[in-house]
Amino acid sequence: MLEIRGVRKSFRGEVAVDGISLTVHKGKIYGLLGSNGAGKTTLLKILAGIIQPESGTVKMEGKSIFERPEVKQRIIFIPDSPAFFPQSTIKSMANFYRSVYPRWNQAQFEQLGDVFRLDTSRKLSRFSKGMQRQAAFWLSLACMPDVLVMDEPHDGLDPVMRRQIKNLLFQEVAERQLTVLISSHNLHEIEDICGPVGIMHGGKMRVEMDLNDLKADTHKVQVAFRDERHERAISSKLQVLHREVRGSVSLLIVRGDRERITAAFGIYQPYVFDLLPLTLEEIFIYEMGDAGYDTRPLLL
Repeated sequence: MLEIRGVRKSFRGEVAVDGISLTVHKGKIYGLLGSNGAGKTTLLKILAGIIQPESGTVKMEGKSIFERPEVKQRIIFIPDSPAFFPQSTIKSMANFYRSVYPRWNQAQFEQLGDVFRLDTSRKLSRFSKGMQRQAAFWLSLACMPDVLVMDEPHDGLDPVMRRQIKNLLFQEVAERQLTVLISSHNLHEIEDICGPVGIMHGGKMRVEMDLNDLKADTHKVQVAFRDERHERAISSKLQVLHREVRGSVSLLIVRGDRERITAAFGIYQPYVFDLLPLTLEEIFIYEMGDAGYDTRPLLL
């Protein structure tokens, strides 16, 4: 289990992570979302023990991570742009990883070769971006980590390889209770694989809950009221994140459970009332809008 409590980090006076606390349980895939510059990458590097926070604690199974090699050996971080030694090949990088990570599993490495099918003797610098990312996954999974931290892991991967890696992650989580943290702007991928999710903005954690609970807590409502005063009254009863008017029909994004929303609207007996599900992408957009992020469509 990973525990973060009151973590703060700033660079040259600009706050990147501002008092964030969260818990990631063993064997879960946690999705970290947020606006550009929200502090996601900084938080991931703090989690991986790469950056030391100015305040707060970061622990894995009760042990501090930063400058603790015996703990960091159980954590792998895959950055948004995988980096390898100059002139290195997958074979030479495998030798390096074997010397650093005591849990290196050569049989796992060889078995994964059937999945990735990359030339282990070819220089990594000659690989495409997607192939380099495949190599990073290959090497990382062969280290048999307890925690895998990934920043934009699907960038550059084709649909077939995205599915392969997704299946590998599911397998590792099911068989070894691997804990995974993913930061990505590809919300469709996050929606497919994550359980708990957190949404960051301005260095703070705005929302954190299980994805199913998040979807159950935010709804899209199409409604035609009998009286315009009824719509104003709804805003005093429910938290309305977004409102659009389309002729006589209003589209509202409302936070709350289904029963409460239905009961609140039912008081006014509207002409039209439809309660519709939201995608993770829609929830993200409206949460960001409620946080003051400009989500209005730009027309030129």
